[in-house]
Amino acid sequence: MLEKLEKVDILAFGAHPDDVEIGAGGFLAKEAALGYKVGIVDLTRGEMGTRGTPEVRAVEADSAAQILGASWRINLGLPDGLLIADHESVMKAARVIRTVKPSIIITPYWDDRHPDHVSASRLVTEAHFKSGLKKLEPEIDSFRPKTILYYFLNRMDDYSFIVDVSDYYSKKQEAVQAHFSQFGNNGLKPLAVLGVKVPLQFIESRDRLWGAQIGKAYGEAFLVRNPVPIDDPMKIWGA
Repeated sequence: MLEKLEKVDILAFGAHPDDVEIGAGGFLAKEAALGYKVGIVDLTRGEMGTRGTPEVRAVEADSAAQILGASWRINLGLPDGLLIADHESVMKAARVIRTVKPSIIITPYWDDRHPDHVSASRLVTEAHFKSGLKKLEPEIDSFRPKTILYYFLNRMDDYSFIVDVSDYYSKKQEAVQAHFSQFGNNGLKPLAVLGVKVPLQFIESRDRLWGAQIGKAYGEAFLVRNPVPIDDPMKIWGA
């Protein structure tokens, strides 16, 4: 399966189908529209979720990926609700990284109310490191992407930068709502993943708040562990 995957510029990981849409759907839609290749990896099938079946959620995930303009989307089939960063799971993610050789990885922020989001963050962070170890499973050439961007789901902690996604926000909304079993007729009911009573309203309100921080309609925030290099501040703040 992996050898058939197209190389991408950005590789987005989520613990469950719909995570990447909630946290970074606007960013992914924007980058795809700009001509960058985007791949999406769902670590679990979301089989422990109250709503929807794994089969239904897989169809919804594929539809959302098409809306965002992703080149492909796969599911690693790790256990929902029991997600851990053990060696086998880490290497499943590392093999994808080595195969598609992205410049950027995105994954959930490591501090979150949902244990699977915490585990996904640790798992992908370890996979990023181990994908660059030449002596570890040397039958697949080692490769380590330049950076990991952490996106937010339940938390809104300190961030490193905010991306203007205003022109692509309708795509994000469409992609989120493609997960109809989670957000369709249930869109106004409590959703465990966000811990709020009106999840769609929460997502939009949060993204409006981030947009306001940079003087735009909508934004998505990301955190990186290392300083963000800026070659020429005048390109950002100059007249």
